[in-house]
Amino acid sequence: MRVRTAAVAAAGVGALLLTACSGGQNSGSSDTLTWSMWIGSSDDQKVWDGVGDAGAKASGKKVSLQGAPFADYWTKISTQLGTSAAPCIVTMQSLRVNQFSDGLLPLDDLIKSTGFDADAFDKGGMKALSVDGKQYAIPYDTGPLLLFYNKDAFTEAGVDAPKPGWTVDDFEAAATALKEKGQVALATTVEDIFLEGTILSFDGGKMIDDSGKVALDDPKIAKAVDWLAGLVKDGTATKADGADATADDNAFINGTAATVVGGPWSALDFKAKAKFQVGVTTLPSPEGAQRTYSAGSGFGISKTCSDPEAAFKAITAMTSEKTLTSLAKDGRAFPARTAAQSAWYENAGIDGAKEALDSALAGAVPLPGSTDGDKLNQLLSQYGPQMVNGTKPAKDVLADISRQIGK
Repeated sequence: MRVRTAAVAAAGVGALLLTACSGGQNSGSSDTLTWSMWIGSSDDQKVWDGVGDAGAKASGKKVSLQGAPFADYWTKISTQLGTSAAPCIVTMQSLRVNQFSDGLLPLDDLIKSTGFDADAFDKGGMKALSVDGKQYAIPYDTGPLLLFYNKDAFTEAGVDAPKPGWTVDDFEAAATALKEKGQVALATTVEDIFLEGTILSFDGGKMIDDSGKVALDDPKIAKAVDWLAGLVKDGTATKADGADATADDNAFINGTAATVVGGPWSALDFKAKAKFQVGVTTLPSPEGAQRTYSAGSGFGISKTCSDPEAAFKAITAMTSEKTLTSLAKDGRAFPARTAAQSAWYENAGIDGAKEALDSALAGAVPLPGSTDGDKLNQLLSQYGPQMVNGTKPAKDVLADISRQIGK
């Protein structure tokens, strides 16, 4: 998964980054495998170049990295897949794999013929990158949604550090105590996975059903959003900003809000930028029931790749224990390969991180992908603030969004 605050750096990058070391076709020339990846900064570029080097050594071919900021990446790849311009190796996010599976090569035969050890990976991470029982990418990262909190603010408000399995009532009591100290409790967002994860944890509502269909008529969804709107109204949550997907992260980092929903991919970024002690726990839920979504990203192969066998050799090395351990140490990913996960815990430097992650992972389910996922996210960005900020009833806004999607 990407780190959301990297989007700020991406804006400074401007034009698409391109590290094309060869003039070969994007689908892979005789000596080159082209690889597409979202990149938000020069630091990103260096890290992913190193991953590409591992793929090149294993495949015997040069791996040529095409980079683009996260938002631009999906526009670009949607025009490339299915054509001769498609990269050979395609980085894919679990939320979007349903949308792009037609242009990707199912990897099941290559997994079987090469003896690739799929069991070495988190089962949820593998499942999240499959569609209709077919594997379309090998995950490099995975992880459940979590709640990060400002330990200093909690201590000042006299609130005990929240333990995994804490309840909505526990959260509301903490929010009240924080408010008495002039501290807003929660940074809200309308970004798909983080809003959907909050709703699931609150009462089990799902915006996307298990078949990948957008389904917004479940009253549990409106109930959970109305709860968020109530927090905004009484001043214990920030207003959602649909135009700026990083507003919630920034509110947490600068101390405006004491908690924010994120993933393990956010941990080291938060720790590096915050001027307070960062803690992490599970999302609050009724009676402490563990309900959270997991998501992740991985590497697939385009159908037009001229040498899928070489591409799979590269992917095998790009998701090896050595490579994913290195990414974990750099704070780029909570590894999907379980043997590499200890490196993330060792470098996170956040008290309780392992306890919170283990607890969340035990009950996490992959967030279903949807062919309408991008459209839903766009509409949430446009109309979601109306319901989260309480200017319109959630059920009315959800009905409007559903009509525009055509569901």
